Amino acid sequence: MKKILFLLVLLANGVFAQDFNNYDFNTQYSSQLNDVIEYETGYLLTGYITDSSFTVTRDLYGNPVLIKLSKSGVPIDTFYTDSFGYSELAQVSVYKNGYFYMFGTTNPYNDSIQLVVNKYDTLFNFIEKKQYPQISDDYYITIQKTNNTTDSTMYLIGAQFNDIEYHYNSVIFKYNFSTMQLSKFGYVPENFLAYNLIVNEQEDKYILSGNSSSFKARVLTYDSSFTLLSSDTLFDPWTTNATLQSTINIKKYNDSSYLCLGVGELNVPIANPTHFIRALELQILDSNFKYQDYKYWYYDSISYFDLSSSNALTINTNNEYFIGSTIHINFYYPDSGLLIVKIDSNLNTLWQKHLNCEAMSMHLNNMLPTSDGGVLVLYTEQASLYGAELQNSKLVKIGPNGEVTNITELNLHNRKALVNIYPNPTSQNLSISLLAKNQYIKEIRIYNLQFKEILNRQINAKQSTIDVSKFAKGVYILEGKTNTAEPFMEKFVVE
Repeated sequence: MKKILFLLVLLANGVFAQDFNNYDFNTQYSSQLNDVIEYETGYLLTGYITDSSFTVTRDLYGNPVLIKLSKSGVPIDTFYTDSFGYSELAQVSVYKNGYFYMFGTTNPYNDSIQLVVNKYDTLFNFIEKKQYPQISDDYYITIQKTNNTTDSTMYLIGAQFNDIEYHYNSVIFKYNFSTMQLSKFGYVPENFLAYNLIVNEQEDKYILSGNSSSFKARVLTYDSSFTLLSSDTLFDPWTTNATLQSTINIKKYNDSSYLCLGVGELNVPIANPTHFIRALELQILDSNFKYQDYKYWYYDSISYFDLSSSNALTINTNNEYFIGSTIHINFYYPDSGLLIVKIDSNLNTLWQKHLNCEAMSMHLNNMLPTSDGGVLVLYTEQASLYGAELQNSKLVKIGPNGEVTNITELNLHNRKALVNIYPNPTSQNLSISLLAKNQYIKEIRIYNLQFKEILNRQINAKQSTIDVSKFAKGVYILEGKTNTAEPFMEKFVVE
């Protein structure tokens, strides 16, 4: 049954003129939006929804979601498929040469995890799909973008989990936009999760930052043949032999230094320390990744910080930086909201903003600077730490002076199916009947699970019958539109 996602916008500062219903945590599905990007006329949100009955078991069943917003934040269009059990989790997207490239993971046959890329135009018309079974030897849990993108290629970081030997590791991929080919560029040693990649082509160096299995923050430097040149541990200067904690974010600061964001333990008061508190710690490192100086921010004397692996440290075109983190009392109860900080190019604090948690828990997923000096903050809220663990995603716009200008909510509501297909399964004919009044079926398309188009037909009638007797046995996807351009999608089985 087709479902519709409704974007509901809360008017908080007179900027977005949209009405919305009360926020409802009792939705049937759980949403996880991971990524926000900008293109010429708006923003694209990328993520997935999961059936709550699967969410509680931690199994990766779900459907990809793409949502377009205008530059002023008005919802434009929403795309997602209805395929629970045939799981595809959209994780990040890239806008390149007029197309959206959606990267994620899929288990089409429920026996393997494969990386997958879907290509769409800006109207969400499907262009091409590529799956990569040749690199499915491990269980891929995430795939992340890097800032290293040219007109034709980009680097990505994949996180793997080997459920036999029970260890994590990272793989660096190189992606070609024109051919949609994804190839392994480098393999990072076991039990190290990389979060950032900096490519220094002049010196032929590839710099990875991340955490080892012992929670040590490290920077690994490789050459172009992916031979390890150096491994540097990032220490917390306030605690003997302690390293930075949480997800490590590193960026180039100037020609001779780097910025590294992590979580450290700060001794307070500074002049005569009596105890320590946990703080966001931004270290300035020299060209050899040795500590030079630091800046810090904290919320209170008992809270922890949990940094997102995506853009917890990000920069705008004016060389202003944004820092974001989840605040929590302990790892299992991220219930104290978010801390967002804006600093200038000299690392002076311009403002510090606390976003309250209005649910049971709250977690920062991503940030994107905007052209007016503000920032978009993408996060999820969770109604309960138990049961079905339903999550709902929100997008907050914080203005250049720290003012919250809007909150965009993602709510999921059921809608009656537009079409009825029968019999299902079938071996001969498939009948399609439109249920809506005063409408008719304009066109249909049928794809197999590899998204190869099997049939494309103009209908222009309330119902139609398709001969599928020559189709190979298996599962197929029926897509179509009504005469009012309303889309529908159903699955059927040929046996």
